[in-house]
Amino acid sequence: MRISVVLCTYSPDMYDHFREAAESVLAQTHGDVELVVVVDGTPSVYERVAEEYGDRADVVVHCNDENRGLLESRNRGAELASGDVVAFIDDDAVADDRWIEELVHTYKAPD
Repeated sequence: MRISVVLCTYSPDMYDHFREAAESVLAQTHGDVELVVVVDGTPSVYERVAEEYGDRADVVVHCNDENRGLLESRNRGAELASGDVVAFIDDDAVADDRWIEELVHTYKAPD
């Protein structure tokens, strides 16, 4: 089961926190994880994200043409996602390394 995780960000001041969140998603124990990054209308942040993550096959990077807010950014990320399930994480959060594994287990459990 492929899981897409949407991570939205916009503030240059939050980049270090964003990076921790992104790395925690990419280090999941479940193997089939796609990270979808939506930068909400901040070209300088988009350039940093694209430089650091843009060449990875398991990462999709998008920049809104202007600041549209978290809800629209998450919706755009869900549209770009290719996973069977779409999950969301904030840019100031760090996922437990088994987060997606547990999520998949829950989806597969018949009860």
